[in-house]
Amino acid sequence: FCGSQFWNATETWWTNDPDFTPCFEQTALVWTPCAFYWVFVIFDFYYLKASLDRNIPWNKLNVSKALVNLGLLVITALDLIMALIKKGGDSELPLYDLDVWGPIIKFATFLLVFIFIPLNRKYGVQTTGCQFIFWFLLTVLSIPRCRTEVRLDSERKNTLNSQQPSEQNFSWEEYQFASFFIFFTFTSIMLTLNCFADGLPRQTKYQRGENEIPELSASFLSRITYTWFNKMALKGYRNPLEEKDLWDLRPQDSCSEVMPIFAHHWNQKVRKNYKNKARVEPKAQFSNGNVTFENPHGEKNGRKKGMASIMPPIYKSFGGVFLFGALMKLFTDVLTFAQPQVLSLIIGFVETKEAQPEWKGIMYAVLLFVLAAAQTFILGQYFHRMFIVGLRIRTALINAIYRKALRISNSTKKESTVGEIVNLMAVDAQRFMELTTYLNMIWSAPLQIGLALYFLWQQLGPSVLAGLAVMIILIPVNGVIASRIKTYQIRQMKYKDERVKLMNEVLSGIKVLKLYAWEPSFEKQV
Repeated sequence: FCGSQFWNATETWWTNDPDFTPCFEQTALVWTPCAFYWVFVIFDFYYLKASLDRNIPWNKLNVSKALVNLGLLVITALDLIMALIKKGGDSELPLYDLDVWGPIIKFATFLLVFIFIPLNRKYGVQTTGCQFIFWFLLTVLSIPRCRTEVRLDSERKNTLNSQQPSEQNFSWEEYQFASFFIFFTFTSIMLTLNCFADGLPRQTKYQRGENEIPELSASFLSRITYTWFNKMALKGYRNPLEEKDLWDLRPQDSCSEVMPIFAHHWNQKVRKNYKNKARVEPKAQFSNGNVTFENPHGEKNGRKKGMASIMPPIYKSFGGVFLFGALMKLFTDVLTFAQPQVLSLIIGFVETKEAQPEWKGIMYAVLLFVLAAAQTFILGQYFHRMFIVGLRIRTALINAIYRKALRISNSTKKESTVGEIVNLMAVDAQRFMELTTYLNMIWSAPLQIGLALYFLWQQLGPSVLAGLAVMIILIPVNGVIASRIKTYQIRQMKYKDERVKLMNEVLSGIKVLKLYAWEPSFEKQV
């Protein structure tokens, strides 16, 4: 396929001067970024669909991206043509499959990226993470081939110096050298250009003010490093922050964007709930002037008759961002346990330093730093997204409760006090927000425990079972404590309802309370 060996451990690992094989450098190190972009390009389509803005004007940045990308398309097409000319036909050089498929795969990927440049401009997408990661991977993974090409060029020049001038013709190897470094220069330029966000769109769904949050116009690199927040942090360091210093809420997180999505799924759930009841039981039951629908799931779920569950609409409305955050949590957990393995390799290297080349120790140290940095970046993005999901859930629930409180009949109002409604909006909705951040611990905690026990067993052997036994013994204790906490929380919520109801009555009849001098007695009750 390549004309050379794909992997050679003797040249790459068991040596004092490591280097990848040319086949590995031209396939795995190039096709991996391409495969990444083709797999995750669906996110670019999602950003186009979800964008609230339109029509970014042509500027130096997006024109430069288009021209450099066009240059990559030309040089890649030229690679294919030159391979067919130099190595095809009656040429003494054999034409390998890599000479054909390598340029085709790169050309298709660059063409896809090129198509997204005008699309992002049309739909108002100022930055895209998939393209930044693609150019970053492609640039970084091309560095090993730079070293190989420079070394081969040096050897080639030494050989040519010993030949007669008439024998020095432009060879296939020289073309590959020139072509690759043009390619590497263009990819480095594209990486630099993708470090910046595009210009502001002309058409926006919501008017952008002077106090808009900088995150909207920040590049992907700025978002993952949170450099867009530096201005606020510096201002807060110099002077206490005031309300006028705060930025406007992102339009995507505003009630006008969140509530319609949730209301759509909630109404669907309610209609489906009523439809199922009509099929299982009589349409309605009249009791004491109230109409109730039978619950088709029976009484086992603990819900009252006719009540639809709030969870399915929440899943459908905000489940996508939550699942993406869960994927980030999985990567974070894996990286957490990868670092001790690299540390173990460093300890092994120090113990047997004389038997191993120095470059391995350097590689282990760099790898440990890269893993720790990657975990930090991903964990920060995970918590950021989980807080956003919790904020949106809280916004939707408060809005739904408030709308319902305005529409319920007088007879229904007697069943719920003002204190209960206020607690639903102020306390219960906030609990959803707090729960969202740590909900992934349901599956993450067993995974972390399992991985920890597995790696500890390799180091300590059966001694690990003592720690496992302590954990198992503490499970019933934690269960009892959690049960007591739940009981106290329920009791506390009842006290809160009564207190808010009493305060509402006090404020409503404050004139009478003052005239009769009942303040001390009501104060004691509160």
